[in-house]
Amino acid sequence: MSSAGADATTGARSAAARDVDAAVGMTILLGAWVMLFAALFLAYGVVRVQASEWPPFGAPRLPLLVPGINTLLLLASSGVLRRGLTRARRGDAGSLLPATVVATLLGLAFIGAQIASWRSMLARGLFPSSGVYGSVFYALTGFHALHVVGGVVALALLAVQTARGRATLRALRLTAIYWDFVAIVWVAMYVAVYWL
Repeated sequence: MSSAGADATTGARSAAARDVDAAVGMTILLGAWVMLFAALFLAYGVVRVQASEWPPFGAPRLPLLVPGINTLLLLASSGVLRRGLTRARRGDAGSLLPATVVATLLGLAFIGAQIASWRSMLARGLFPSSGVYGSVFYALTGFHALHVVGGVVALALLAVQTARGRATLRALRLTAIYWDFVAIVWVAMYVAVYWL
């Protein structure tokens, strides 16, 4: 085997090894976060079961419209990113930049709507110090919002790398997996916190 052929084989193995390493790393990261969110949901469930009434008497009810819009924003953002990834795998690399930009903008819209929702609840008298009801609401939604901010930063960086022609399918795939996770957690939170 020639030296060039050996280098190509080594390069292909290195790329495959990096793909495996990245997938294992993302699996471990998401596994840890799944456990963390599961613990938060379990704590929330214990609080709900022990409460004589929920929401407590005199506490404002949580709105459904803005969080519902937020759910649609995250699902749409995840869908756009997935569609861009699918098209890129089929050879349409031109779809990556619009997909990452739109996903980033939808993520920013989620953050803006979440801030508006918090401001609305503060104006209605629900504070983190308002007892268990307020602290649970702000802790769960705030913790999730931090993960959304991290995802938006990753999407924005990916959009810049895509515009420069330096983004890899591996980076797009891993970001899409993380973004799907954030969307799924929000759907679970929307149902558990706002509807139940």
